[in-house]
This record gives sequence, structure tokens and C-alpha cells, in this order.
Amino acid sequence: MQCTQIFAWVDKLTDDRLVLSSSLQAQSDKTLYFARDSERLILADNIQEVVQVGVIQGGDTMQALLRLMSNLYAPQFIASSLWPESIKKDFVGQLHKFLARLTETSHGLKGRTVLYLPRGNMSDPVTAAADKDLVQRLESITIHWTRQIKEVVNQQDQDDAAEHAGPLAEIEFWRSRTVDLGGIRDQLDDTSVLQVVAILEQTKSSYLATFLSLRKAIQQEAVVAEDNLKFLQCLEQPCRTLASATAKDIPKILPLVLSCVRMIWSLSRFYNTPERLVGLLRKLSNEIINRCCAVISLPDIFSGEVDSVIVALQQSIAAGQDWKAAYEHTAKAVAAKAPKPWNFDVSSVFNFVDAFKERCRDLLEVCEAQLQFGTKAELPVFGGSRGPDISKSIADIQGSFQKLIKGLQSLDYSILDVNSHRWHDDYNKFKAGIKDLEVMLTNVIQLGFDNASSLVGRVELLEAFQTMAKRESIKRAVERKTADFQRLFIEDLNMVKKQFDLLKRVPAADPVLPRYAGQATVALVLAKRVDHTWQALQEVVHMLPVVPEAQEASQQYEALHTALHQFVEATHAEWYNGLEGSFAPALANSLLLQDKNQGGLLVMNFDKQLLKMLQEVNFWERLRMTIPYTAMEVNAQRERYRILRVNVMTVVRMYNKVLTALDKEERRLFHDRLRYLDKRITPGVTKLAWTSPKATLDFFYKEACTYCKEAENTVIEFKAAVQKAEANCRLISDTMLLKVERKRMYDHREFAAQQAEHHVKVQERFRNAYQEVRTTMAQLYSFFQTDSEEVQREWLKFTQKVCCTCSYQWRLF
Repeated sequence: MQCTQIFAWVDKLTDDRLVLSSSLQAQSDKTLYFARDSERLILADNIQEVVQVGVIQGGDTMQALLRLMSNLYAPQFIASSLWPESIKKDFVGQLHKFLARLTETSHGLKGRTVLYLPRGNMSDPVTAAADKDLVQRLESITIHWTRQIKEVVNQQDQDDAAEHAGPLAEIEFWRSRTVDLGGIRDQLDDTSVLQVVAILEQTKSSYLATFLSLRKAIQQEAVVAEDNLKFLQCLEQPCRTLASATAKDIPKILPLVLSCVRMIWSLSRFYNTPERLVGLLRKLSNEIINRCCAVISLPDIFSGEVDSVIVALQQSIAAGQDWKAAYEHTAKAVAAKAPKPWNFDVSSVFNFVDAFKERCRDLLEVCEAQLQFGTKAELPVFGGSRGPDISKSIADIQGSFQKLIKGLQSLDYSILDVNSHRWHDDYNKFKAGIKDLEVMLTNVIQLGFDNASSLVGRVELLEAFQTMAKRESIKRAVERKTADFQRLFIEDLNMVKKQFDLLKRVPAADPVLPRYAGQATVALVLAKRVDHTWQALQEVVHMLPVVPEAQEASQQYEALHTALHQFVEATHAEWYNGLEGSFAPALANSLLLQDKNQGGLLVMNFDKQLLKMLQEVNFWERLRMTIPYTAMEVNAQRERYRILRVNVMTVVRMYNKVLTALDKEERRLFHDRLRYLDKRITPGVTKLAWTSPKATLDFFYKEACTYCKEAENTVIEFKAAVQKAEANCRLISDTMLLKVERKRMYDHREFAAQQAEHHVKVQERFRNAYQEVRTTMAQLYSFFQTDSEEVQREWLKFTQKVCCTCSYQWRLF
């Protein structure tokens, strides 16, 4: 069919889509029209003359123009007698053609076909047939009617403007067609039309036969339209439900819709052709796609609010799959029971559905990329020295991703339109950019684990990156790092096992840790080391990917954990069973022992086994292990015994300091004082025990410390005096009797005068030194003046020794 007019408008009901049609389907606020001269070819140099372009704005302008022309201008032009007959004849002929076209266009906008009837006296066919001008005009009008009716008869389906229309548009088309065909049938039976037919019969017009043949076609098409509408109306309510449904509700509506389609296929007389049914199924596919598009928010995808969009996309994909599955199920049922199976080609029905599902999968990829690289989710906090670098790298990746998203957002076509083939190129560019970002994020993950200093730090990184991982490549990277962590954990378990085996073979010799409790403490430290990692892992294991190494690590941990705690129990049992029944004999020991082999030095006499037992009890208590009752009794006085040991050791150190400061000769000189000091110390050696009354022990400690301190002070003063006397002796031996300056020549008198002056100074120095030695010896003797005869004899020997020393120094001089 040759098209002489095109209308263009923006349809508000389909997301502002531009609609092109050969007929104006709905009155728009502003419509652009193109009309061409059907008798001339359109060429580049005559397009402005052949094609007319204009804009129709607001209201029913065509109807207003038709009324204006029919009621005002046309009667005046036809009745006018001022024009020459030839010009008027041509003008009136063209005027009727224009009014016919205007009548067709004006009513066509409302979906009605109205036949234009020229005004004039046509009641007498014989008289009217004699008017050749009238007959010529009527033939022209008949030709126009014939074309109009043929267009209506041949219009068996919606035009290209209904490419995205749903089944309700199909039902509305047949309802409008039924009304239109009925209207044409009524017009053909109208008196005015019958008069025109009668006039043309009188003239035996050659155009009449073609026109009359269309009467039967109109009658047949009206019956077809009424029958089709009758059966299609059963689809109206389910399709209205479908038109208002969401994607998740579509699968529940499809069985009823297909049941109605099956009924139409079985019972309809005219609509049960493969072409009709395929067209109806294609419109159902369009409706499903439209409903799915209605719940998919592209602004939410670009802004990062993708949670609800992901659900909508998944529901849309499921709706497309369920639609195809429901059709196949119905087709099988029809093939099994109906005489005519659905064995026609339905590729055109599901091609757009499959393309739409693929587009939804592409948008799911975009949503996953938003979840992975978008800025909506808060980033985890990364610790360590490289934590800020990791956070900055991820922020840079997010910035690059925002540029990719803006590229999609700026596309000049609808992403959800499956007819737009440019999407594939644009999406491939986006996907290539996402792959680059995945590689960058994988490198950031590697950087984080390369700088992790401990297993617990690796667990924290696994938790952080697993929380971020949304895409499969990132999940695989985290899975690999999870497997690496499990292997490192197994290596750490093996290292702890080796240390444990060494501990069992060679117990650790530690001056602080006791034998049994020390081994148990070391074992528990090893257990705590692996437990710390294990507990950190258990807090996040529910969210980590499952790897084969995890089971082996769990088994080795359980075995080592059990072995360590069993070792602690066994060590505690060995110590517990090895304790003696009572510790009273050990506590009955004297406080001190005097070692004759060491010159009478004192030694603290606290039982070593008892001390070890107290150490064991102290550590076992910290480990919350059972303590024997007898050991608990002794341990209850542990602080008392500790203080007492400290006091006793103070006495020991002070006493031994006095003895070690004196040599054998000096000890004989201090014989009386040492014997007096021994009398104060003797109770701790012979009488006092560790269980003696506290007051007695405190009195002994204070008295012993007092006398030891006095003896120590006396020894210190004695030593200082001796050193002073020896210093004066060395001063005498070191003094030179001659004073000679180097590199200087003396004459005899000058040299004699200088030496005489020097001798005077030396004599004074000698007298002072001698006087100090004498005074020092007098002070020393005051220490021993009242001592025994034995001490006096030793003093005499000491004095002689000092004199010999001074004489020796004089001889050196």
C-alpha cells in the first residue's frame, strides 16, 4: 500500500517514545505531519515541493476545519456565479477531493471511516445522470470511497506503531474494527449513497462494479471482526490483570491467559490461524516485557541503590523463563488433545523475550559491579602500616568505576529497548573496564596479604575482603587467599607440634618456672597460640568460602589441642601423686646453717624441696588446677615464709659481708667482736625454726641486723684507716729529695739554693705524713683497747706490720 501521509508524536504513555504512523492513533498536544503528492516522485531537488510539513497543535483541529469548510466555505464556492465556468468546474472538483480527504482524515483520527457525500440534488437519477460534471465528480468520489473501503478491508492487523503493544491493544483494535466496519455497512445502506449508486448505474460507470463488490467484502469482514472480538473478550480481564501486574506476579497469571488463548485456537472460526495466534503471543511477550521494564529502575542502578533492582531483574528473568515454559507446557497439552497442534514457528514470539532476558543479565552484571566497586557500602578499616595505602587504592578503583557508570548513564538511547543494537558495543566497553578494575582489586588484595604480619591479621583481611567480594573473580581471589591461610595455619600447627615434642623429650630448664608447672605453662602457652588463631578463624568461618584445606587444618588443630591439654593433665597428675604426705619436718629446720668449709659463712636453711613445692603450687593455682590439702596448708603461709626468707637472707648477706671483708689476720684482730656477733646469730642456727613465733623471729631479725650493721661499720672504719696509713707510706716513698728541671743548666750556687728550699718542703711533708700515720694508728687502737689479751697480741703484730711497711717505704726512699 502506498503511503501518502506520516504522523509523528511523542507518546506519554510509553516513556516519551517517538511514534511514527500512517494514521494518527491518538490526539496529541502537538503532532508533526508529512504529506506528499502521490502523483510525483520524491527527489532531492523537489522534496520541498512534493512533501508538505506542518504541526497540529491542541484540540480537534481537523474536525473544526471540516465543519468550517463544509458549512461555510464550500457552499459559497459552489453557489458562486462570479467565476468563469471552466475555472469554477476545476476548482469545485478539487474542492470535493479536498473535502473527501479532509473528511477521511478528521474521522480517521477517531478510528472511524466516514464516506464523504457531496451536496446536491440527486433525488432523480435520470436527471442527475445527464449532468456530466456531476457524474464526473461522483465517479471521483466513488474512486475515493473504493480506496477507503479497500484500506479498511486490507487492514487485518495493527500498523507498525503497535510494535510494542500488548494484547489489550489487539482487543481494542478488533473492537474498533467491529465498530468501524459496522459504520461502513450502515453508510453503504444510506439513502445518499444509494442515490449515488443509482446515478452511476444510469451512466453505466466502469467504477461502480468495483465499488459494489466491496459490499460483500465489508459484510464478511464485519462478521470476522465480530467473531474475533467475541473470543478475544475472554482475554480482556486476564490481560488487564497482566497489564497491572509486577514481574513476580506474572507467572501466576500466565496459565489463565494461555487457557484463554487455547480456547480461542479451538473454538474461534477466524482467529485460529498460525499468523493470528503468533501475533497474539508476540503481543503477550510485549506486555510481559513492558511490565518487567516498569519495575526496573535505571536511575537506581546508576545511583548504586541496586538491592531492589537486583530482585526486579531476577524476577524479570524468571518471568521470561516461566512464560516460555508455560507456552511449551500448553503447546504439549494442545498437541496431545486438540486436532490442530501448535506446530508453528514461534521464534518471533520469544526472540524479544530472550533478548530482554539477556539484557537483564547484562544489567545484573552492572548491579554486581555497583555492589563491588560502588561507593554506597562503607569500606572496612584496614590496619597495619599499609592500611592507608590499601584504602586509597580501593578509593581510586571506585573513582574509576564511577567514570564507567557515567558512560552508561550518558547513552542516548533506552537501555531496556531490546531493538537497540548499540548496547552490545557499549556494554562490551563497560565489561572490559570492569575486568581491569577486577585485576586492580585483586592486586590490592595481594598487597594486603603480602604485608600481613600474623595469622590473626590475615583472618581480619579475609573477613574484610570477603565482605567486599561480590563478583565471581573477586570471590575466587578471596577463596585462594583462604586456602593459603589454611596452609599457613597448618604449617604453624606443625611448628607448635615440633616445639611440643621437644618439650616432652627435653623439659625446659628455666630458673623462674618450676619443673612440672613450668612444663604445663609452656604447653598452655603453645595451646593459647593456636587457640588464638583458631578462635579468630571461627568468628568469621561462616562467611568464608569452603576450601579443602580447612578440614585438614581443623583435624590437626583438634588433635594438637587435645594433646596439649592431655599433657597438662598428665603433668599435673605426676606432680600431685609425687608429693610427700607432710611438710612439717622441713619446716622444723633451723633458720641458718654455718658452713665451716667456707670460713664460717652463713647459709639460709630453707628446704629446697619445700621451696620447689611452693613454686609449683603458685603456678598450679594460676592454671586453676587442683592442689593437695597439705600443700594448700603450707601455701596459705606462703607470704609469711617469703618475708621470713627475705629477712633471713638479709641477715646472711650482712653477716657474710663482714666476714668476707676481713682476711685471716684481721679476723684474729676482730676475734672478740666476731665472737660477740656470733652469739647474736647463734639462735638462728641452733634454736629458731621456720615455724617459730613471729614475734621471736622479728626480734631475732632486728637484733641480728643491728649488730651486723655495727660490726660492718667498724670494719669499714678500720679498712679506711688502714688505707689512709698505707697512702701516707706511699707518699713518703714517692717523694723526691732532688728537684731538677729538665733542659735547664744550673750553676753551683743556684742549684744549692733551689735544693735547700726543696728540702725544707720535703721535711714538712714527711712530718705531716708521719703525724697522720701516728694519729691513724691511735684511732685504730681505740677499737681494740678494751679487748682481750689475745686481741692485744694481734694488735701488736698488726702494729709491727705497719712499722715494717713504713720502714720498707723509707728504704725505698
